Amino acid sequence: MADPSLDPTAYEFVRPARMREVLEEAPIAFLPVGCVEYHGPHLPLGVDMLTADNLCHRTAAVTGGVVLPPLWLASGVLPLPHGIVVDVSVLRAVVRPILRQLAEGGFKVIVVFSGHGALDHLHVLRKETDRLMDEFPDVNALTTVWNELNAGMEGDIHDHGAKVETSYLMEFHPDTVDLTTLEDDPDAEHVGVYAANPRFTANREWGATMAGHAVRRLAGLIEGFAAGERADSWLMLRQLVSRLQSGDLEVVTDSGRMVNGSLRFELLNPHPQSKYITQLSSLAIDGHPADPAGGTLANPSVGEGHTDTPIDLLGPLSGFYIRRDQTMVVSIPGTRVERGVHHLAAGFILADVLEVGASGTLRIR
Repeated sequence: MADPSLDPTAYEFVRPARMREVLEEAPIAFLPVGCVEYHGPHLPLGVDMLTADNLCHRTAAVTGGVVLPPLWLASGVLPLPHGIVVDVSVLRAVVRPILRQLAEGGFKVIVVFSGHGALDHLHVLRKETDRLMDEFPDVNALTTVWNELNAGMEGDIHDHGAKVETSYLMEFHPDTVDLTTLEDDPDAEHVGVYAANPRFTANREWGATMAGHAVRRLAGLIEGFAAGERADSWLMLRQLVSRLQSGDLEVVTDSGRMVNGSLRFELLNPHPQSKYITQLSSLAIDGHPADPAGGTLANPSVGEGHTDTPIDLLGPLSGFYIRRDQTMVVSIPGTRVERGVHHLAAGFILADVLEVGASGTLRIR
């Protein structure tokens, strides 16, 4: 492994005289943000942090600037072995003074680059970079994540612990990947891996392709700032959510029950990517509106922490994940529905930027 002290973009190895040159030539600071989180038996716990760090250094080699040591504190970490999660308030309290001090220190472009894709985590980071630009109008501050930068690419660009993230680590740190720990079966499923078995899909070439595209996209954005464009941390989010999370949920026909005065039913996510629900926007039974107040959502899948999430408390910092082929249990109190066949229609807001629905036959037993 190369000596990191030889990397001219590493903030921690830059001496003051060189930092003055950076601030004169290319006053750009990158803050890689990740987490420590279980991604399956074949990947290191720091895959998100390592991916962000490497992409920042590769971009800085093109644009100039410096890369801070990666921040490993994150919210939205899966409740799986060895992961460490902090509340969004802690994340905000850590990131805000870092950004302010970078701006006060003379950096004109500040990129918060997350390798961790949890949308509550990213929402906090976006809000903080927006806040910084309000406080320092001459600074462009951008929050982004690798899958957003590649939203325009063909092929697989997003997963958790599967082809995409494994391919990145095969490109950045190949010695940390051990595919032999995965089952020798293309259809095998592994805790923490949300897509097809990467033993049969991941490859270093795809990691290099994705990395190259992300670096070019980010370098192009930074070049646009120099030409007078203003950073927009929400534009690529809308593009990504529209690509990855679109498509309606399916009503599980035989899941209807009346339990202790509450209507209970299930919805399936049949799509290959996760959905992050931030609002239940509508609910109707046989065309008649039903009041979801006091209701809950639950995800009983292994590795999910969404148990009886109050619908009333959904929002960008308290959303609900339903991943591919998972079912969501919806409980609505005070809604009496007779036994028999009914028509259910519901609407959901995803990541505060996209609406999808669920419509179909529900049989109440």
